[in-house]
Amino acid sequence: MTVTLERSDDGQVATLRFASGHPLNVLDSPTLDDLLARVRELAADRTIRVLLITGSESVFSGGADLRDLGGLDDDAYRHYIATEYRLFAEVEALPLITVAVIAGPCVGNGAELALACDFRICATDTRIGLPEMRVGFVSPAQRLATYVGIGKAKELLYGGRLLPAAEALELGLVTTVTDDLPGETERAARRWAGCAPTALAITKAGLHRCYGIDADPPGRTFDAQEQAAAFATFRGPDFAEGSAAALEGRRPVFTAPRTDILGGTRA
Repeated sequence: MTVTLERSDDGQVATLRFASGHPLNVLDSPTLDDLLARVRELAADRTIRVLLITGSESVFSGGADLRDLGGLDDDAYRHYIATEYRLFAEVEALPLITVAVIAGPCVGNGAELALACDFRICATDTRIGLPEMRVGFVSPAQRLATYVGIGKAKELLYGGRLLPAAEALELGLVTTVTDDLPGETERAARRWAGCAPTALAITKAGLHRCYGIDADPPGRTFDAQEQAAAFATFRGPDFAEGSAAALEGRRPVFTAPRTDILGGTRA
C-alpha cells in the first residue's frame, strides 16, 4: 500500500491518496498507521483549507482484508482497531474542510473513513455501505446513524446492503454524485477553499458539539465501546464462520448461541 500527500501550488488544498495493487484497495495496518501520521502532519499545517481523501482511480476502498485480519494476533488486532478509530476521529476533528473523493466501492472501514469527512463526492458507479454483519462482525453505528437516523441505520446495518450512489444521495449519506469526478472535485475544492478559515473551524466545532462529537481526539463518545465490541466479535464464533464463508464463496450458517461482549451467554 502506498500513501501519498500532495499540496496545491498555493498550499490551500491537499490530496491524501492511498492505493495498492489489491483489486479492492484494502486497508491494512501499515496503511492505517501511515494515513494517521499524514493526518497529524496536516493538522499542524495552518495553510491547508481543504483536504481531499481518495483511494485508487476505480476503488475508494473495499475495507479490511479478511485474510489479513485472520493472521493477526490479539495485540496486532487491538493495534489495528485502535488505529482506525483514532484515524477516523482525527480526520473528523480537523479544523478545515475534509472531502472524501469516492470512485467505485466504499465499504466497511473505508466507508467509515469517508463518513468521518465533511463531504463525500462520488462517481455514479459508487456503492457505499457497512456490510460487516454479513461476515459476523460488529457494524459501527455512530456515524451512519448521525446521517440517516436510527430507523434507516438499523435497516442498513442489519442487512449489510451496499447502497448505489443515487440512493445514498437521497439519504444524505453522500453529498454529490457526478459523472465527472475530477472536474467536480476541483470545482468544489476551490469553492470551499474560499471559506473564512477561522470562522469555519469554530463553526465546525459547534456543529460537532450539537451531535456529541468530541472536539479533540481521541474522538467520539462511544469509540471505546465500539472497539471493545469489535475485539469481542473478532475472536467470536460469528466472525469465524462469517469470514470463512466469505473467503470460501458460500453463505454463512450462524449456529453459535448469542453472547454479550463480556463473554456471558444469554438465555
